[in-house]
Amino acid sequence: MPESVLRPGRKTSFVERRIRRIVNARSVTIGLAATFVGLALIGGVIIRFVDHQNFPSVGLGIWWALQTVTTVGYGDVVPATTAGRTIGGLEMVLGIAFISFVTAGVTSSLVQRAARAESEADRVHREEIAERIVDQLAELGKRLDAVDSKLAR
Repeated sequence: MPESVLRPGRKTSFVERRIRRIVNARSVTIGLAATFVGLALIGGVIIRFVDHQNFPSVGLGIWWALQTVTTVGYGDVVPATTAGRTIGGLEMVLGIAFISFVTAGVTSSLVQRAARAESEADRVHREEIAERIVDQLAELGKRLDAVDSKLAR
């Protein structure tokens, strides 16, 4: 996609370049899954060390973090310490922000595709009208030639 389509006269940002790379469904699915797993792994390890009393294993921490980052939140394991709740809050905000970012990126790409398709349809329509005008002008030219030849006699 040309840079000028996104923002005429401006260079594309890192975010815009990333959005362009995740426009197909497979990339979105893989990117979303990898990010959620990554956030869950990091959050699970951190929560284990921050709130070790409620999270006796890293596996339990990862389970909790995966629930939190995907906004499922079963509630079977919850942090009790202030530090644990802070980590939980960060996991929630990151999960929601990432879902919003991906949704906005995909929506933006679809809108841009529709706009390009519409402008392509407009261009084809204009070309068809121009062809008709040229054809009609050629027909008028022939008629004028016929009138001129009759008048010249």
